[in-house]
Amino acid sequence: MPDMTAQPDPQVVNIHGPIISSSDLDRHLALFQALGMEEVGRISRSADETTALWGTTGQALREITLETPGFPFGVRLLRFDPGSDVQIRQPSRGSDCDALKVIDFYAPDLDVARDRIEAAGFRFKSEVAEYDTAEGRFREMHLWGPDGVVCALISGDPAFYESFATVRDRIVSEPQSISGPVQDHGATLQFFETVFGLKVIHRYGLDDDSFRDLVGTDNAIKLRAWNVGITTTEPYFGIIDYGMVAGSQTSLIDIAAPPARGLLGATLRVRDAKVIADRAGTQPVSTYVPGFGDVLVATCPAPNGGWYQAVQI
Repeated sequence: MPDMTAQPDPQVVNIHGPIISSSDLDRHLALFQALGMEEVGRISRSADETTALWGTTGQALREITLETPGFPFGVRLLRFDPGSDVQIRQPSRGSDCDALKVIDFYAPDLDVARDRIEAAGFRFKSEVAEYDTAEGRFREMHLWGPDGVVCALISGDPAFYESFATVRDRIVSEPQSISGPVQDHGATLQFFETVFGLKVIHRYGLDDDSFRDLVGTDNAIKLRAWNVGITTTEPYFGIIDYGMVAGSQTSLIDIAAPPARGLLGATLRVRDAKVIADRAGTQPVSTYVPGFGDVLVATCPAPNGGWYQAVQI
């Protein structure tokens, strides 16, 4: 288990947000624009450039970066060409593990946020979870978007979110947590500490039937979670253990890789991508990334099924 008492590694400047492999860029653009983001740039890549960045074979790539206006947080959309027939997550199997699943957003008024996003043509699940943790009572609803990308809106005591979101005066916040359930949380915690120097910044747990219904499983859930990052006020990574009976979950680790469609990974701004690449056993690539400029990039697959790109600032 990582040493959580050590000082944070200074390599990571901040976590930018999720990376999504999309079959329909326009549809995903509409979703994240409804969540308050704006496009800041796009690029087309050759098959060779795409191979160097993502390890794919024969796929070109279109890429778009969006950000929450005024803040260095957002989302990157990728459209591999030719695209993949594989979608990482399916709504009928919400408890599948070892792949990223959910992008969390704080919504000061959950019902207003839902109505605004549904007016843009998206629909939330009818189930709404209401549960208590040590920090208070929360409401949570999930939208299964294009390509099985899940966006969660969560509301709670505004005083709590003074320490858990930067943007608190809009329909929704910046992306908060990029998370997914795992079978071995220790391996993922070790990856984040070894490669990125990131520590656990928050722990929580819950045991609630309404959350089990929101996840979409008939099996009992006794959730434990570890949030890993620099600070809780900016995007961080969620490592989730549903506490389900052994053998009751399906691992997606073998399909959670580019060019498969869905929530693929996340972007981190770092001071030295070569240092990160050396730790991860990969090779950095010099390229242009929309919204970031001409940069050095290290792509690092993780035990939780996520693919993380370290972009040198």
